[in-house]
Amino acid sequence: MGEDKYQILLISILATLIILVFIGGMIIFIFQYHKRKLVHEKEKALINEQHLQDILNTKLEIQNQTMQDIGREIHDNIGQKLTLASIYANKMTYENKFPEQTSQISAIALILSESIDELRSLSRNLTNTNVEIEELKVLIENECRRVNDLNICKLAYSFNESDYSISNTVKNFILRIIQEFLQNSLKHSKCRNIVLNFEHSMDGLDIGIMDDGIGFVKGEQDNKSRKGIGLMNMKKRAELIGADFSMSSVIDKGTTLKLFIPDNRLNSI
Repeated sequence: MGEDKYQILLISILATLIILVFIGGMIIFIFQYHKRKLVHEKEKALINEQHLQDILNTKLEIQNQTMQDIGREIHDNIGQKLTLASIYANKMTYENKFPEQTSQISAIALILSESIDELRSLSRNLTNTNVEIEELKVLIENECRRVNDLNICKLAYSFNESDYSISNTVKNFILRIIQEFLQNSLKHSKCRNIVLNFEHSMDGLDIGIMDDGIGFVKGEQDNKSRKGIGLMNMKKRAELIGADFSMSSVIDKGTTLKLFIPDNRLNSI
C-alpha cells in the first residue's frame, strides 16, 4: 500500500514537472515570438522609411534638375528675346520716329528692363551652383547684403553656430525659404526693419526671421496671390526636409517666421 502511494506521488511529481516544463516552454515560445515580431516590424518600418527616403531623394533630384533646366531656358531663350525687345524699344525712343508715342514707348522699355532684371535674378536662383560650394552662412550673408543694397529697409542678421554637416539639398531648401520670406517682406510688408537670427545647437538649426511691417490676418490672404503661393512654397519645402515651420503675423506689428531643422535631418537628404 505504501509502495502504491510512493508511485502515485512520483507520477504526480513527474506530471507536475512535465506541465511546468510545457508551460515554461510555451512562455519562452510566446516571448521569442513577440520578440521576433517586434524585430520584424522594426525592420519593416526601417525598410519603409528607407523606401520613402529614396522616393523623396529621387523627387528632389528631379525637382532640382527641372529648376536648373528652367533657369537655363529663362536665361538663354526668354531673357535674350526680352533683351532684344528692350533694345528695339530704346532705339525707337532715341530716334523719336513716333513723337506722339514716345512716352508710351519709354514706359514699355522700362517695363521690359525691369522684367529682364527679375528674370535674371530668377535664373540665377534656379541655377545657383554656389549652393554646392559655399557654406550656408555665406549664402545667407550674401542674401542679406543684397537686401541691404536695395535700401528699401534695414536687415540685421546674427549667427551663433558650431560645426555641423549639411547636405546641399537641405541647404538649398533653407536658402529658398529665407529668400521667399525676404521677398514677401520687401514687396508686401512695407517694413523698415528685418531681423534674422541663425543658431546651431546639438539639437539642430534654429532660424528666426522677423519684420516690422503691416502684417496680415491668417487665413485671409488670397491663395492665388504671390504671398499665398509663397507661404505654401515655404511650408512645402520645410515639410520635405523634415523641418518644423511656423509663421505668425500681427496687423501693424509685423510677421515672424520660425524654422527648426533637427540635427538628424540636416544631412539626411
